[in-house]
Amino acid sequence: MIKSIRIHNYALIDGVEVEMGPGFSVITGETGAGKSILLGAIGLTLGNRADASVIMDKGRKCVTEVTYDAGGYALREWFEENDLDYADEVVVRREIHADGRSRAFINDTPASNKTLKELGQYLVDIHSQHQSLLIGQPGYQVEVLDRFCGNRAALEEYRERYKLFRALERERDERARQREEAAREEEFLRFQFNRLEAARLREGEQRELEEELSLLAHAEGIKAALEGLSLALTGAGEPVVQVLRGCRHRLSPVEGVLKEAGEYGERLQSVILELQDIAGEAERRAERVEFSAERAREAQARLDELYDLLHKHRAADVDELIRLRDSLAGRLREAGEYERREEELAARARQAEAELDALAQRLHDARAGAAGALEEEMRALLVELGMPHARFSVAVEGLPGYAPAGRDNVRFFFSANKNHEPGELSRVASGGEISRLMLSMKYILSRDKLLPAIIFDEIDTGVSGEIAHRVATMLKRMSARAQVISISHLPQIAATGDLHFKVYKEDGPRGTLSRVKRLSDPERVTEIAAMISGSAISEVALENARLLLRQGRSPGC
Repeated sequence: MIKSIRIHNYALIDGVEVEMGPGFSVITGETGAGKSILLGAIGLTLGNRADASVIMDKGRKCVTEVTYDAGGYALREWFEENDLDYADEVVVRREIHADGRSRAFINDTPASNKTLKELGQYLVDIHSQHQSLLIGQPGYQVEVLDRFCGNRAALEEYRERYKLFRALERERDERARQREEAAREEEFLRFQFNRLEAARLREGEQRELEEELSLLAHAEGIKAALEGLSLALTGAGEPVVQVLRGCRHRLSPVEGVLKEAGEYGERLQSVILELQDIAGEAERRAERVEFSAERAREAQARLDELYDLLHKHRAADVDELIRLRDSLAGRLREAGEYERREEELAARARQAEAELDALAQRLHDARAGAAGALEEEMRALLVELGMPHARFSVAVEGLPGYAPAGRDNVRFFFSANKNHEPGELSRVASGGEISRLMLSMKYILSRDKLLPAIIFDEIDTGVSGEIAHRVATMLKRMSARAQVISISHLPQIAATGDLHFKVYKEDGPRGTLSRVKRLSDPERVTEIAAMISGSAISEVALENARLLLRQGRSPGC
């Protein structure tokens, strides 16, 4: 139930605070007084789009706030899922700044517009002229039938399975696309892989071959240099090692008297040994240096093969070619796995479809079983609302595939006249008939007590006289189940409300402003009389207003 509405700096409303109550409340006022502004402000707290143009004074922010009594509607779990503090009293606030920034709060905790919209579905149902147009749409018609037959839990379970099924289908389609793409590429991939595989690539081979070719190209010079080094160090004549040995020998006589002489001798001995070792290695390495024209041709041919592969694959070195080869091998193995994976996905999809089919059948059976009862209840209410020859029928037709709400197409058919076959509701119903049809549906659906509050914006469009009284009676009966708020131009409905609020304009120093006032009993008499006779209120109109108020308070209303 809406406990209070607080609006500041919104359109023509400077500041309004309205305390609501249970039962049936009516809101009246002249056209253009600001009733739609009131609904627009409430809509902001339900996540509707915010526009800075609604701010009256650009120097201040716009604030709309609605307080609900949500006790008894099992919302604690929803609050916990959305990480919000739960309390039976829920305060929803929306702030809009002149620069277009918007902030929303639920019990003083920041919230997104999406969260506001989701919470609003549990707190209030606003019936507007726009919603009357929905009655002719199949999606809304199946929603009405589902709520009537209590399909809420089954529908939620179905939608979860439907999402899983669609996800599996999308994944299967993507895998099939990948398999087809891989099949197209496989021949080329295999050609590339086979060539790289046949090349018997080895890490570091390019560098080794390049070094070997360089050695082969300079073999004679290398051999001569190494042999010359060995000969100079240890060969005939006066080799370096022999000269150093002589130096070492000349120091021997003075080693006993000169400390440094012993140290020099040891160091010379160490150099001699090192040079002998170098000479030996140079000699052995020189023996291995041989120029082979055949080996040079083989190495060059292998390098040419590697260079060709590097150029074709735009690789920096052989190591990169090896990584490419391994990658191609992986892609080829993966291509071979597509079929197996598709089979696994197909099996999962079949299982999900079987579960989905069972849930869809469950929904269908419930809808088909409840269609007749909805037809009867709707016809009885339409007769009560002044359509004695009304015929209302529900068609539950199968769809070729699965849809988000099942495998059914639900259509409403209607006829208001005798001897006329019902036609599709959206094509044959007039504005006044649609209002009465919508009211009848809301009346039936209000029995499940899913919503604390229902707001009707001119549900009385196209009705008058006795029918208006019947509409009022129905709204009054609905208010025993949930809080009902009706914006109306009809005195019969205004007189039936437990509470009566008037929206009016007032001129002042700051310009024209919209005000909202709760009317006392005498004020209600005057307001209803004005609705009957216009601005010139007669005594007859006043008496009729008193009569309507007495009738509105009678137990049978």
